[in-house]
Amino acid sequence: MRKLLLLATIFIVAIMTTDGFAAQGREKITVTSNQQSIDYAKGTLIYEGNVRINWKDYIIEANKVEVYLTPDKTLEKIIATGEVKMNQETKVQASCQKATYLARDRILILEEEVEYQDEIGNTLQAQKVTIWTLEEKLQAEGNPVKANYILEEEEIGPPGGESK
Repeated sequence: MRKLLLLATIFIVAIMTTDGFAAQGREKITVTSNQQSIDYAKGTLIYEGNVRINWKDYIIEANKVEVYLTPDKTLEKIIATGEVKMNQETKVQASCQKATYLARDRILILEEEVEYQDEIGNTLQAQKVTIWTLEEKLQAEGNPVKANYILEEEEIGPPGGESK
């Protein structure tokens, strides 16, 4: 059983780094939870109860994380549910009730009570936020969507002068 859990953890490392695990060198990932279930035949890895994933500068916490693999054993999608929290050091923080990552398209979908904050301090509250990671594009939906932006002030010179 220990070997199976070790293999599963190594396998999770490989699939979570879809940008090329071998090319980037080996990265340590730690997955802790109250319960872990792995079904290689179905291509599912399920982590339940106090799930915490530490990888590089990312921390993901949730009540449950489900990893789905394609028939070729590559990552298809990851679904985290229940009090989901994601942090990337001081860069990005998000919380929601459900987060889905679609590996092929590199899309992250945050749903239900979404709160998102970027490295500048811009914040967003919505019912659903879709992030296209390759395109650096974001769409927020809900009623209402609330956003707070931090903008830098531009210095303005005397009348008739040039802006600095």
